[in-house]
Amino acid sequence: MTGTCLCGAVSVTIDTKPDFIHDCNCDLCRKSGGAWGYFSASRVGTDGSTSSLMRADKADPAAEVHSCRSCSATTHFTMAKSFTDRHGPIDMVGVNMRLFNPAELKGVEVRFPDGRGWSGEGAFEYRRPAVTIGAGADW
Repeated sequence: MTGTCLCGAVSVTIDTKPDFIHDCNCDLCRKSGGAWGYFSASRVGTDGSTSSLMRADKADPAAEVHSCRSCSATTHFTMAKSFTDRHGPIDMVGVNMRLFNPAELKGVEVRFPDGRGWSGEGAFEYRRPAVTIGAGADW
């Protein structure tokens, strides 16, 4: 599956649908327009020139968000090199699933985490029930 930014200068290719999509309401996700599917880096290919942003409002930001240099559409994020768990560096790329045709995502569950209300510790709550793309719910 290949999705593109608004102008088509950047494409992101994945080998399968994501297990689910997070449509988070934290400032970063809401303002960047990201709705994330998560993949290991080896399963994501990108083509085209992007600029990246590390959050300045966090002491230790976890994600480096990439956007098209031409149209500024958010395309994906990579994990910051300093961000690790107890096993070492985290192998994860977040792909903005809004780049893809919703028809290609039929059957994927969209979850709505309450990132705005999350302290950063432990599990987060969801702000509303999940929906499944193509099951009569708009996404």
